[in-house]
Order: sequence, then structure tokens, then C-alpha cells
Amino acid sequence: MKSDEARDLGRAAGPVLRQLTGLVRGAHFAISDTVNDTLTRALGPSVRPIRAVSDAATAGVYATVGLALDAGSQVAGVVAAHRLQRQGDQGPSVHDGAGAHYALPISLGLRGDTIARDAVRLAPAMHLRHNGHQVYLDPEAITEAYGQVTAEIAVFLHGLFETERAWDLGTHDRASYTTRLSSDLGLTPVTLRFNTGLRISENALTLSEVLDGLVAAWPAPVERMVLIGHSMGGLVIHGALAAAADAADRGEPPAWTALVTDTVALGSPHHGSAIARAVAGAAHTFGQSPKGEWLADFLRFRSVGLRDLMHGNIVAADWEGHDPDDREDRRTHPLPYPDIDHYAVVGLIAGGRLSEQLADRLGDLVVDGTSASHRVAEPGRSRFGVDGVAVVPGIGHFALLNNNEVYTHLHRWLAATSPE
Repeated sequence: MKSDEARDLGRAAGPVLRQLTGLVRGAHFAISDTVNDTLTRALGPSVRPIRAVSDAATAGVYATVGLALDAGSQVAGVVAAHRLQRQGDQGPSVHDGAGAHYALPISLGLRGDTIARDAVRLAPAMHLRHNGHQVYLDPEAITEAYGQVTAEIAVFLHGLFETERAWDLGTHDRASYTTRLSSDLGLTPVTLRFNTGLRISENALTLSEVLDGLVAAWPAPVERMVLIGHSMGGLVIHGALAAAADAADRGEPPAWTALVTDTVALGSPHHGSAIARAVAGAAHTFGQSPKGEWLADFLRFRSVGLRDLMHGNIVAADWEGHDPDDREDRRTHPLPYPDIDHYAVVGLIAGGRLSEQLADRLGDLVVDGTSASHRVAEPGRSRFGVDGVAVVPGIGHFALLNNNEVYTHLHRWLAATSPE
């Protein structure tokens, strides 16, 4: 960990510890209020002065503990930063260590928007990663990282709570999609890492900038680009294309769009996630009761990226001007980008074992079949044609990252548009 990262880690941990203290405080008061209400009914108003004194003392203790934890974590971050500076700051970045693939992406998914604001060194902008390191958009850096490259690129975007290492899932049994597409179709794989706690529309705009920079810096003239996203990554791809369509309407189309032949979304919640909606609904329900407000506050303590997953917002017009806790579906439903073949893979964990309707509702246990396939009533609005959706039975959400049947579809689709 670098010294500035240690300082930011302490700065980011403080509010979280204080929030957790508030959660314990809320649970404590919810229980004590229930007990005190029972005693008041049994013994009368004589217990109220005792209750008032007890509540005041308890509130003071929790407030003191919360402030102490917040201040203590920040002091610890500063102390650690000074120690690392004295040692020459020779250690690896937090983004290059093992924690970058576990604790950090979970933290970013939950609170990536505030981390990007208050502890920016823990939430770097979207960038290329190869073999555990950042690759800068420079021809020499790309050549050093990838060696000999082809004129065809496959760009991979991970999902919520993930990093680019997600694409290595299951590689002890079979090769990754990145390896297989490279050897089978000559597509040079490029994996990106991004802060999943930011707005999907914000990440989409950044993706457009990164892809333009990638095309400009690629050591060989780019002839073809394929975009593949898992879960939230698929939404970011379609958000970037929606933003590109707006730019094209203004006469300023990004250069990379002319090179994209195909997009593939693996288990992406195009209509949102029932889990995200359930969390928002629970926050609303608990917030209606004074005794449940503590839990509502905790559930509201989630990133705007997670909020976008309630309905699958991909452009700023889907959420701008509305309260962050607004649970209404306000998507503008931008049209699919033209002259590109768009595909989707839908996982059905219970495929073949339950009725078709129930299996579709369960989906891959994270995203239901209707959402993953972007089924819409209005013709021409779906991102995928009739032949652009593949349903894979008996597979969960994360298994979509490396599965032989999924790869069969990837190979079939991408080979069909591969230049002769």
C-alpha cells in the first residue's frame, strides 16, 4: 500500500465505522424502546424519568464511540502514511494486491461514489489492466504489456463487486473467454477495471473516452472491436453506446463506434434487479416507522451505482432531477445502437426443473430472465433481436463468466462477423 492510499483508507473507513455504530445504536434503541413501552404499560408513567436518563446516557455513549472510531481511523491512516513514507513508499499499490479483488471492489460497489469523492486514491478512474497491473493508453505501454497485438480487440467489462480478475473464474478447469477468443478468433483481449459504485451513465461516458484513447494508442490500426460485459458491465456498454448515439446526433460521433461489430451482455439486468428493488423497498418500509428508521438509514447507505440497478438506468436522463431514493422506473429507453449486432446470454439456474414461468422469474438467482433478455412490449426497442438471445439452463450468475455452453454462443456470434 502506498502512503497516500493509507491516508485515504483511514479517511474512508471513518464514516463507515460511524455508520456501523449508528446501526448498533438503532438496534439497541429499538429493543430498549420495546422493553420500556412494555414497562410503561405495566408500571405506569413513573418509569419515564428513568427511561429518559438511560436513553440520554446511551445516546451519549454511542455518539462518543462513533466520533472516536471516525477520528481514530483517520489518525491511524495518517500515522500509517507517515510510516510508509519513511520506508520509502516501496510497497505495491493497494490496487495491485490480492485485496484489490475482494475487499476493495465490494467497498466500491457499496460506497464507490463517496469513496471517489472523499478518498480518490482508493477509487481510480476506469483503466486497462493486464497481469495485475495498470496499462496506460500509450503505444509503448500497450506493446510492453500485450506483446504482439492483432487489429481486432475484445474489450471485457466486469460487473458489480468484481474486478477484471472475474474473467479468470474457473480457469483451473478450462481456459478463460479471453484466452479462447484470442486463440480461436484472433481477438486481442483487453480487460478494464472501473468503480461500480458510480452512476452507470458516468462509467458509460468514461468508457467512451477510454475506448477512443485505446483506438488512438493501439500499436496496430484497429479494424474491429467487440464489447463484452458481465452484469453491470453490459449496462455500461449500452450506456456508452446510448451516449455515443446522442453525440452522433450532434455531429460528433466517437471514433470507436465505427469499429464495433458486436456487443455481448452476460446476465445484465436491462430491466433492473429484483434484489436492488427489494433493498430499496425495505428501506422505504422501515423508514415509515420510528423504530425502523435506523435500519432504513443503513439500507440507504448504498452507492448510486447500486441505485441504478433498481431499474437498469444507463443514461443520465433516467435519474437526473429525481430524489436518490425515488423508486419509480423513469428509464427513457434509448434505442439500441444501429449497425452493431447485439447479443445477450441469459442464465436460468432452474432451467428444465421448474415451469418456464417460474424458471424465468428465478433467472440466474441475481437477474431474472426477462431483465437479462431485455424483453419489451414495443417492437424495435429491445436491445436484442430474436436470434440475439441465448438461454443457458442450469447456470448461475457468476458461472456466466466461464462456461463452455456460453462460450459456444460467444464463438458462434463473434465468428459470424469476423472479417474474412
